[in-house]
Amino acid sequence: MRIVPIRALLALAYTAGVLALTALPGRTVARWGFTGVLLDLLHIPLFTGLTLVTLWSVVGSRTQRLFLVVTAIAVFAAADEGLQHWVPGRVASLGDFARDIVGVAIGVVIVEGLGPLAIAWRGESQR
Repeated sequence: MRIVPIRALLALAYTAGVLALTALPGRTVARWGFTGVLLDLLHIPLFTGLTLVTLWSVVGSRTQRLFLVVTAIAVFAAADEGLQHWVPGRVASLGDFARDIVGVAIGVVIVEGLGPLAIAWRGESQR
């Protein structure tokens, strides 16, 4: 298994962006007009994107790659929720963690579903 450096930088930048959003005080988030429901729902696409970019940066056997990335992002999601406990006006939530994991699952489904299509397309385009 290997990590593609330029892709990994993008995954790290995405992760830093998630942390930056997590560290925003509740007052700032409210000033931007985000409601609680919207914030809750944003967990899903945010972690879907993180999963997609992280899977893109790791090359290796399918099973090992999925296990490594899903485990790492689940641990990150738990730590991210824990961090919110210390941010003024923000709350750590098991529900938010669950939405993060739903986003991870959607990312895996997208990669697993589109992977065979991409391989077929590359094979066709090389003829």
